[in-house]
Amino acid sequence: MSSSVSRYAPAQIGLHWLVFVLFAFNFIVSDNMGRALKVKLEGGIPDQFAALVHPPVGVAVLVLTLIRLVVRWRKGAPALPPNGKPLMDRAAQVAHIALYALLVMIPLSGIAAWGLGIRPAGDVHGIVVKLAVWLVALHALAALYHQFVLKDGLLDRMRPKRG
Repeated sequence: MSSSVSRYAPAQIGLHWLVFVLFAFNFIVSDNMGRALKVKLEGGIPDQFAALVHPPVGVAVLVLTLIRLVVRWRKGAPALPPNGKPLMDRAAQVAHIALYALLVMIPLSGIAAWGLGIRPAGDVHGIVVKLAVWLVALHALAALYHQFVLKDGLLDRMRPKRG
């Protein structure tokens, strides 16, 4: 759903950046979560910082992503800047759908592994995280391309308003 507004709603902007920060935090602290999961599945108690903070932050990413999807459904999204490149526009749409899907799949697979003890879900979790990191990087590069090469103001749609 697109609209004639030129910016995302403040709630969408806030949720976008909050999910990004939480995802990045969890990615950074996730080192050794595989080992912590192994200890947990073997009946031990993992004593690592990541094992304490990673799961609840992952649940927060899931909840905030679901809220973000509801807000996007209700508020829509600003129209893409006219660029005469329908393939680029379609790629952006597919990438956004994939990002939302991954931001739901990642916590769900983590919950299945950590919370339900399903060992293969941990492997799936690791794979979808890697896919998401690559897609987030591509997303950021595309935003920078729009900002500095196309100079079409696309990045302004997701920037917090200045004073």
